[in-house]
Amino acid sequence: MKIKALTLAVLLGTSLAGVADACTSVAWNTHLGTLTTRTMDWIESTHPVLGNINKGDMRAIQGNGIGDKYQVKYDVVAVFAYGELVGDGVNSQGLQVNTLFYPKMSMEPVTNTSQITQFSFGEYLLTNYASVDEVVKALPTLDFGRLTLEGMPMEMNLHWSVTDKSGDRLVVEMDEGKISTYRGEDAMVMTNDPSQKEQIAKRKQLAPSWENADRDTNYGSIGNGNAQSRYLHASYFSSKLSKPTSVNNAMMKLSTVPFRVPADAPYLDFGNGSGMSGYATEWTLTQSLETGDSVFEYNFEDNWNTVSFNVYDMMGKQFRIPLDKSVIAQF
Repeated sequence: MKIKALTLAVLLGTSLAGVADACTSVAWNTHLGTLTTRTMDWIESTHPVLGNINKGDMRAIQGNGIGDKYQVKYDVVAVFAYGELVGDGVNSQGLQVNTLFYPKMSMEPVTNTSQITQFSFGEYLLTNYASVDEVVKALPTLDFGRLTLEGMPMEMNLHWSVTDKSGDRLVVEMDEGKISTYRGEDAMVMTNDPSQKEQIAKRKQLAPSWENADRDTNYGSIGNGNAQSRYLHASYFSSKLSKPTSVNNAMMKLSTVPFRVPADAPYLDFGNGSGMSGYATEWTLTQSLETGDSVFEYNFEDNWNTVSFNVYDMMGKQFRIPLDKSVIAQF
């Protein structure tokens, strides 16, 4: 099923032409609770907005007003991209979803208005489930369909991390005609490609050499922005994290773990006639699922911005707050 370009113009338009994000998501279970950090690496600004979805709201199951309506079960505070796309969010029960690009995603096209699409999957989990365990039990019952947008020279292929306050964590991938899930320690770090299965195998092969590491240890990354290098980078440095002294200390430590792709770094020729495309870390979001404390760091184009907020304090309210504006305090 193809949706006319104008239908989703507010949401995506044609600005995604030739774009693939290359993000990293990491979770850390500590005595002070579970924390996560994720980078959004992108070729242009996604114009992120901090916003809410409230219990009792009616939402479209395929995103942006498309498809059947369903009633929201839990309050959500989320980072929206390109209008109303929920990329990342936390619900009132402490369930969090991160959405990352996954080139190998395999999903049959939408055939009816009741199917969940790759654009709305993260939002649907946040608005309907309270824990990773509930998500795992629900996955076999959910019906999915790929939404294709006209004017897009490439498909938006995605995969997801799902983390809850208990420290349980899940990576969900759709490839080879089926849903693949990875849970617990196998899900604590994710990037983009290859599959999580292949990433885990590579990490297990290299991890023994990390035990007595120093500054000269070759932990497997080639130091570039490719997804496997970023996976190994985050896996290695997260394995070295020591007991935090406070939630703030834990968030600060974890925020330093993902590889942040430098501005203007060459990435890939997508074959769209534009030659080599660059991308960079547009923003980073670090959160405590126990306390709700969150720090959002934006650094892209002309804007450089760090803001802190508490998602649980913002639940049930009505707001849309742009996150891509410079608000650094001046003294």
